[in-house]
Amino acid sequence: MIEFYGEIALPCKKRADKLRKRHYAVWTSALTLAMSVFAVLSGVTGGNFILFIVFACLLAAVSVFLFVAPQGKSFGKEKWLFRVQIEEGKLRLVQYAQDREIKKERELKKIKKVVLSGGCYYLYAPNAGNLILCQRNLLKKGTFEEFESLFSGRLRKEGDA
Repeated sequence: MIEFYGEIALPCKKRADKLRKRHYAVWTSALTLAMSVFAVLSGVTGGNFILFIVFACLLAAVSVFLFVAPQGKSFGKEKWLFRVQIEEGKLRLVQYAQDREIKKERELKKIKKVVLSGGCYYLYAPNAGNLILCQRNLLKKGTFEEFESLFSGRLRKEGDA
């Protein structure tokens, strides 16, 4: 069994927030492109292209905002307390929020990629909030070698191609 448990440090939280915002910015950019195509097609066919242009502009503004948005003022005060357990091909995540526990479970084979950056592993998992954090100094059970061997082929260090 491999287990990470504790409060995520501010640098890892900032990086995770930035990655999450960029992920959503990419999706809104794709929607902007789709709306632009609809506007062109509607304009060519004599339809109501103004509506599509307005939506495309709004989506473009949201995309730009997500890329450049700063963290909130209370961001550093938020506590991110997690327990990540890896056992028998499954990853169990428990997030301890102020008044509740949020539990998620994913199969390890569904983890798309793992990035090691600044003392934290970022696991990209669909339908688990998209990003699971495993801070290296919060490893309670297991070893880094065991953890990294589970994701061979999907693990990369930041800066690698």
